[in-house]
Amino acid sequence: MTDQSESKLKALSDFVKPVFIKWEKLRIPYNLILALFLILTYGPSMGWRFLHPFVLLIWLIGAVLANLCFLAGPLAEAYLAWLGLRSRFVTIGLFVGGVLISVPCVLFFVGYLMMPYRMI
Repeated sequence: MTDQSESKLKALSDFVKPVFIKWEKLRIPYNLILALFLILTYGPSMGWRFLHPFVLLIWLIGAVLANLCFLAGPLAEAYLAWLGLRSRFVTIGLFVGGVLISVPCVLFFVGYLMMPYRMI
């Protein structure tokens, strides 16, 4: 790699690193919000079956997929910052919008996968 490409890579890293660090701090509330919705939606009707290994596997798969979707937030904010739109309201708007999209996705994903389990 040439000095010029290393310089460009460093400049890109310096530009996006603060955005991604900020979003990593938001990952905890994001996961807590989704977990709360999941527990409040399915916990009362399932009782102790909520902790069945098959159900826990579904929760784990859903959590991994939700966290992959979470990556859209910092990517979108980095792109908007590159376009010159920097504001904490951008972060708040992207976070709230992402949560509002993620909650139904998590509930429907889990609900659909739980159908065979309900028959057992």
